[in-house]
Amino acid sequence: MSFNLFEIKKQVVIAIKAGDTLHDACTTLQTLLKGADRKTVHGIVCPMVSAYYTQKTPAKESGFVDGKWVDSDCAAKKKANRIIGAIVGTTPSQSTKAAVNKKALAAMVDAVVSNGLTAREMNAVITALRAAISFE
Repeated sequence: MSFNLFEIKKQVVIAIKAGDTLHDACTTLQTLLKGADRKTVHGIVCPMVSAYYTQKTPAKESGFVDGKWVDSDCAAKKKANRIIGAIVGTTPSQSTKAAVNKKALAAMVDAVVSNGLTAREMNAVITALRAAISFE
């Protein structure tokens, strides 16, 4: 197998530069949006990303209307979520930690144990569950 190392190196350098630029922009955005919660950042960033993508590719469904994406799987939504995650983080803060519903937890534990799932199988189920449910 042969690889075009010149082109690979060129693309790696482009990726590094883009990453540096993204990092710098997100650091500046963190400063500009200091104190804003995720919902506020979402309400500011999503319409801007939508407008950019709509201008760039008007035929694509990348609109953000009434606080929701027209197409929940569009590139604009994915990009906006990456930017928002870089600004406010991708994990909830300690203060927003939700209490566990003990009855629901017991039912899930029972389902895992009664079906004899391995840790790997359980992780696959959790991943599929997250993908199947939208909390926005």
